[in-house]
Amino acid sequence: MPRLRISIPLIAVLIAGCATAPAPSGSASVGVPPSVSAATTATPAPASTEPAPTGRATSARELVAGSGTLPAGTYTRAGFRPPLTLALGDGWFAGTLSDGFFDVQQDRGTPDVVAVQFARVEGVVGDGSSMTPATTAAAAVAAIDRNPGIVVIDESTSLLGGLDGLNVVIENQGASHAAVMRVAPGALGIDPGRRLWISLFDTPDGLLAVMIGGSIAEWDRTLTLAEPVLESVVVAAQ
Repeated sequence: MPRLRISIPLIAVLIAGCATAPAPSGSASVGVPPSVSAATTATPAPASTEPAPTGRATSARELVAGSGTLPAGTYTRAGFRPPLTLALGDGWFAGTLSDGFFDVQQDRGTPDVVAVQFARVEGVVGDGSSMTPATTAAAAVAAIDRNPGIVVIDESTSLLGGLDGLNVVIENQGASHAAVMRVAPGALGIDPGRRLWISLFDTPDGLLAVMIGGSIAEWDRTLTLAEPVLESVVVAAQ
């Protein structure tokens, strides 16, 4: 997989919300607990190398939980530090919205659910499926490499708004759900038949993960849907 360069000036994505949306049903369930699991494999979409603009869009809507699709437009999350906005086209739903984690989804409730996720990582599953504290991006990738429940299919470097990061792409080729990391709302894992792209960055606010999850069978479509969202992210100047 080519090196991913995400030119989004995102320094640390923290969620300060407490509402959660119902997790998708079906084999691609997103979360353990269900309302939190990042369902699924997330993989990276190649992103633009053009620098994204800074500043905050005054017309951005608050991203809130709901049962229907979100109107196309620009969204933000109150309490995020740094404040950020992202643009969504048609077909996106709000997923889990909670402290330290949020995502938006397409094809919710199906085995091919697509998720674009932002998280502050608290722990990573490594040897013997044990959870170890998240310290640095390099240490997290090393732990993921030792996770017996998943298969690492690619590793590379990443650039996110001037931050150097590390990418790791994993699959669940087994028959049962595999835990991957702990985020503020709970454990995040990956279901069988899913792929997860994880980009990890060391920030002043802790270890940041930007993730894309989708089914192995529909991975190309997952990247096509997720790429515009990643490229639209704007972080307000501090």
